[in-house]
Parts: sequence; structure tokens; C-alpha cells
Amino acid sequence: MTFTIPDILIVEDEEFNRDIMARRLESTAHTLRFAVDGQQALDMVAEKKPDLVLLDIMLPEIMGLQVLHTLRQTYSMVELPIIMVTAIDEDQRIVRALELGANDYVAKPINFPILTARLQTQLSLKQLSALNTEFIATASHDLRKPLAVIQDVTAQALHKLTTGQDYNPQTALADLSLIKQSAHYMQNITECVLDMQASGFGQIRLTRSPVHLDQLINEAIERHRERANEKKISLISKYGPGQLIVEADKSRIAQVLDNCLGNAIKFCTAADIISVSARKMADHICVEISDTGPGLTDAELDKLFEQDIAAGNTADVAESSNGLSLPVCKQLIEKHDGRIGALNNKDRGATFWFSLPRFKLKPV
Repeated sequence: MTFTIPDILIVEDEEFNRDIMARRLESTAHTLRFAVDGQQALDMVAEKKPDLVLLDIMLPEIMGLQVLHTLRQTYSMVELPIIMVTAIDEDQRIVRALELGANDYVAKPINFPILTARLQTQLSLKQLSALNTEFIATASHDLRKPLAVIQDVTAQALHKLTTGQDYNPQTALADLSLIKQSAHYMQNITECVLDMQASGFGQIRLTRSPVHLDQLINEAIERHRERANEKKISLISKYGPGQLIVEADKSRIAQVLDNCLGNAIKFCTAADIISVSARKMADHICVEISDTGPGLTDAELDKLFEQDIAAGNTADVAESSNGLSLPVCKQLIEKHDGRIGALNNKDRGATFWFSLPRFKLKPV
């Protein structure tokens, strides 16, 4: 997932200490802001929540512990990490700060390599938590699609059987095959979520195997066919010559396809066309999901793969929006040593693409 440069608020009343911190931390990839007392710190957080607060315990007027207590009424330890800065002999205040919800502490005089390491630890934990939340939301959203297919197929079958309509064995076999495929897809998503909860997204296991992308694309198109038909949108597939085989985790790439294809349907209207193509490119295979919808603004293109970014030019305001889910797609593709991107088409609409390394037989 793409994150912006971390914004750190340093609350320190001593000008000399602020200058030292500014000089010692300026080489790190952080944006630094400074508050000189507790009230200013609270005001600055209210105006713009930082990614992390470095908070001195000894402050004029409002003490650091009171600032910590006030912030914890609104923000959890995950939402806003707070590292306390204390004197080396303030054991009781350190204990109290940890009881009130401080994430960590450093003692004066500050050892800056230790401080930098602790800053990075808290920022990494926050990013992992954000990724966890985003991934769970995306997986929950993806589970609704195959579940809706199962409900629709069973409802139609029951209706035909109870009203005496013709329901031949060939149609029943096709319906059962679709239900089985949808259930298998739901199982893969569920296992993915359980893996992530057990080991953390950064250590999630990828079960790599040879995957035929043309088959995977066809399955994704069929899962979205009904929704596209409801909106009178055409779904087509195009394939380049030769075998389109990658070494990947099939269920994870299926999720990426579903997210991109589902978003294309969401932002398109009647008479629009969505094409999914795959072609060889040197050592990679590129998949493109292209539509004739409204396209994206320059601002959206710049921040498309950042957290909590959603396109604002949706064509169907009646549809719920869970964001583009592209940060999770980016993370999944990059874990496969691939790349992902988006661009506006020359005439109309947008194209989302990703590339994955081609499958190669390994020498025995």
C-alpha cells in the first residue's frame, strides 16, 4: 500500500531541544511539526491529525500526561501512536503514561538512533493495521459477490421447480457448477483472511502455482455478468497469442481481477463497454481492464493507489462505494513481483493494468 510521508508532531517547550530534534530528525523521511505547549498540541491535532506524536511529559500549563489522556479520549493507540519523552528518573510518570495509553517512551538526553528506531516501529505498526483494516473491508466486499450469485441461482431454480417450469438436467448441471465455483471462490477469500489474521499481512503466504490467466479472466467475467447485464454494460475478453500462464496465487489474483472489474462496472453506465485483455510482454504477462466510462481526473490518478482514496466521478450514485480497493490490489500484485497502474484512454474511459512474471519451468 502506498503511504504519504509520515507527519510527526513534536510537543516540546524548550527551544533548544526543538532545534536539536529538528536537526537530528531532518534527514529522516518525516514531515516535522512543533508545538510549544499542551494546548497548542491539542489544537494542532484537532486541525490535522498527525501520524505520530512525540510528547514531552513536562510541559507548561497542561502537562503531557493530561494531553495524552485527552487525546486517548478520541484516538486509539493504533489511530494515533504517542511516544512520551521523559527524564531518565521519572519511573512513576513513565508507568502512568503507559497506563494512560502511551505506545512507548524515550528518556532524556535522547539517544536519536533509538528514537528513530522506535518512531519507525510505531509507524510500521500503524501502516500494517491500516492495511489489515483495508484488506478485511475488501475481502468482506468481495464475499458478497459470489454469495449473491449463489442466492440468485438457487432462487431461480426453486422458482422453476415450484411453478412447474421446465428445468432440465443440463440447466441444473450448469447451475450447480456455478454454485460450486462461487463457493470455492468464497472459501479462498476466507482462507486468505484467516492467513492474514494468523500471521499479519506482511507475512501472508502465497500459494504459487501455474495459473492460466485466460481461464481466470473468463471466470471473473462470469461472476460479474449478471450485474453488467442489469446496467446494460457489455463485457468482452481479448487474448494475445500463445499460452498466458503466470506463476501466482490464483485466489489472490482473482481478487485483484474482481476488484478492478467490479469498479469498472460500478463507474460505467448503459451502453458502455468493458474489455479485459491479456498479452505477453517480454518476461511478463500484462492484463488490462479497459472501459468507456467517465475516466479519472488528474488528481485521482496521482493518488489512486493511496489509502482511503475513492474516485469522485461515479456514474451511478445509487451504488454503494467502498473505495477503489486499489491499495490492497497494489500490495497483492507487488507481493507477486508484479506491477500495477492506471491511465486514461485517449478517447474515453480508463484502463487499469497489472503485469505478472510469466511461468517458467525450473531446471531439475
